[in-house]
Amino acid sequence: MHSTKSFGFKAILGAAIAAAATTSAIAAAPSFADCFQLKPGVAYTLSDRSKIQIVKARFAGKAAMGVVSTDGGVKTTKFFDETGRQRLGSEQYGVAALGGNAGKVVIKEVFAAPFPEVPADVKPGATFKLAGKGVKTTSAGKEAFDFDKKYQSEHVFVGFENLELNPNYNARTFENVCHVRSRGDDNSVDSWYAPQYGVIKMQVKTAKGESLYSYELDGLEER
Repeated sequence: MHSTKSFGFKAILGAAIAAAATTSAIAAAPSFADCFQLKPGVAYTLSDRSKIQIVKARFAGKAAMGVVSTDGGVKTTKFFDETGRQRLGSEQYGVAALGGNAGKVVIKEVFAAPFPEVPADVKPGATFKLAGKGVKTTSAGKEAFDFDKKYQSEHVFVGFENLELNPNYNARTFENVCHVRSRGDDNSVDSWYAPQYGVIKMQVKTAKGESLYSYELDGLEER
């Protein structure tokens, strides 16, 4: 026969297990901010044949994460802060095939505080804006611009999705990917942000909904 003590201990143990399970479920819940975290060393290719690599970097005197894209001999690096949500700027390098120096920055954009920044917490269906000012430097000189006039600034968080892709011909599901949509006067852009990877799928359509351009992750280097 079980003693009252034994029943009391089991009740306490059961409550502790239930509490731990609840805490674990809360910890595992997807976060909008998580989708923008970038992991150094991640490398993959996209269906448009561009190669992507995520690296640690410094930009404009700040610790940064760099998303390096190489496409047809054109190399571009977009820089973000360590959260991946704050945009710091970008660099485009010379094109060797056209006689340029592939190691030299030929176009540089630097944003200033307050930087264009994705909010840390956005609920599915909610909208947000990206705004800020920057300076573009080329061989012709420097040109100031407003982020929200040069780039699409109105965004809506469509929601979390499990995205099924086929990298290296192996089916893989990327879980809790953030689907974000932005609209301009002439087109709309749907982007899917995966934790650690950045944008792994994009679709660009005309204002009438006709497809203009798209790509998705189709090759992956596991490290």
